[in-house]
Amino acid sequence: MTANANDSLLAAAKQALRSGAHDQAITALEQFLASHPAHAEALMLAAQALRYFNRNDRIVELYARAAGTQTPDPEVLAGYVEALIADGQLDRARDVAQSAIAAHPDVSRLHLLYAHTDLALGNQDAARAVFWTWLEKDPDNTDCAYQLGQIVPDEELPKLSAALDLMWKDKDSRDAWNAATLGYAYGRAAERMKDFEKAWEGYSFGAAKRRSVTHFDEPTFARTPEQHGKLFNAANPIPFEDEKPGAGFVFIVSLPRSGSTLVEQILDAHSAVTAIGEQPFAYNTVGYWHNTFGPTLPKLLGPEALKAARECYIAAARAASGQDGVVIVDKSITNYVFLGFLRTILPGARFIHVVRHPLDTAISCLTTSFFAGNEWTYSLEEIGRHVRRYEKLMLHWMSQWPDDILTVRYEDLVQRPEDLSKQIVAFCGLEWDPACLKFHESDRAILTASINQVRQPIYQSAMGRAAKYEAHLGPLIAAMGRRAADPNWFLPKEERR
Repeated sequence: MTANANDSLLAAAKQALRSGAHDQAITALEQFLASHPAHAEALMLAAQALRYFNRNDRIVELYARAAGTQTPDPEVLAGYVEALIADGQLDRARDVAQSAIAAHPDVSRLHLLYAHTDLALGNQDAARAVFWTWLEKDPDNTDCAYQLGQIVPDEELPKLSAALDLMWKDKDSRDAWNAATLGYAYGRAAERMKDFEKAWEGYSFGAAKRRSVTHFDEPTFARTPEQHGKLFNAANPIPFEDEKPGAGFVFIVSLPRSGSTLVEQILDAHSAVTAIGEQPFAYNTVGYWHNTFGPTLPKLLGPEALKAARECYIAAARAASGQDGVVIVDKSITNYVFLGFLRTILPGARFIHVVRHPLDTAISCLTTSFFAGNEWTYSLEEIGRHVRRYEKLMLHWMSQWPDDILTVRYEDLVQRPEDLSKQIVAFCGLEWDPACLKFHESDRAILTASINQVRQPIYQSAMGRAAKYEAHLGPLIAAMGRRAADPNWFLPKEERR
């Protein structure tokens, strides 16, 4: 391939990424990397494209190749550490970060990523010390300010707020990503100090900046849930219904920021349970099933295709659990889209559906700076439409397989933790284990946006959060609709209160 052709491929990949055409970007980059296998920029671009598909395994591989070049750039090393963290390889991430810090001691991002592994492992004091050290070295470091906003004790909030006020003065001159991080940090600190108008200013600014640099094709995004809702229902024949091959598998599904990590931690504390976290196994299984046996429905819904899909998922989940004879909990919450598919290939599986007041969930999504994915969370209107679609699909699944889906209200769980925890454990076919109420003492790594909350005993302060921002919620409620905004949307009409 000529140099001009290679340059054209790289340029095409960059343009595809800018326009949100991730598949096209990956295709162009694979062609480019075939002749330039150690091209660091192309490897990083390919990792960026794959992040859209939650392919952490491939992202780690690409960064490992980039980091293996003769003189890896510190940004390449930082990307490698970040990918390892996202893939749950915390020990490896710490090793790579330590080596990178030794080679590049003045690169703050490497120190901050190492501190992030401390957070994931529950070493909050060590992480906080690092963030304060680097904020004092660089008073304009928005990453430090954002992390500190999540973890500093109340007595340190005035110091952090003063630093953020200085940064805020030039918010409009910053690049979009830096400005977005500042907005979320500014909002979080102000909310913790109970200045809710100032908090809203920060959060809405941060979300708008993220929307300005994040591609989101809503019609395409909405297509898969709609297709799955039409395709799967209890009337479809399930070739191995009597075998119950899904026994021992539990799927936690919900919207983000609804309490799913809390439920996962409660279950993972049980001696007979292994939680495998947020894995792309169901997504990958759907892709394998469709690409291998599709696109005609008779083949897709035939016993050969469904059995192959079943074996694909089970092999991946069991390998991730590393144990035999335990209940495996998969907390990839977006599996609500594939619930019908999973129930079809895994009869006997249990589905725990975690719900929270829709407005509280929506505000928590808007005010969270997600590492990747959840591109619908940067606009009140987009959040409202997404919540409505999610509720419609979940109502369909609940009508089809009511005995296999347990809906757990977050507000009930935090008010009556023992009662609800016992109900959850029993639904999974397990005997009660008192350790489930001591989930916050676990040393298990946490990598979700709830990284700090689940290190604490159950608390109720997150209830009613949306009420603090009531004056701003008109566009959200209009897009969501009154039914979807009802906290009892999942109950039969006669049971709503």
